[in-house]
Amino acid sequence: MNKLAFAILMTVLFSCKSKIEFEKPADLISKDSMVMVLYDMHIAAGTSNLLNVHLEKNRNYMSLVYKKYGIDSIRFAESNIYYTAKIDDYEEIFEEVERRLLKLEEEMEAATDSILGVSKNAKEASRKKDSIEKALNLKK
Repeated sequence: MNKLAFAILMTVLFSCKSKIEFEKPADLISKDSMVMVLYDMHIAAGTSNLLNVHLEKNRNYMSLVYKKYGIDSIRFAESNIYYTAKIDDYEEIFEEVERRLLKLEEEMEAATDSILGVSKNAKEASRKKDSIEKALNLKK
């Protein structure tokens, strides 16, 4: 009986398809601009809990992102809803945002390593050495 109920449930779930179509907003943010906006929003969200130059923490920087692109939260929300209904477009947007964030992360790690004067290989060797020393100390 459980298998039959599961089969019916899965059939119902997979046969349902959203028929909701969102109208294209008149002031839709283009895909390229949406990538840049979301990229900056992710950076703003990630830095909100860091101390800024005024030694303030937990600051919301989203208003600065809106100002930079000359948009407001309503225009962003309408564009975001439209793109979420177009899942293929939205996936492309987020893949590009993710690619840019990973590139930034690599650049920041390289800059940090060069400031500290540590190469990536030396850092990895140091980690291995530390883990070996910890393992030896545990045996004692």
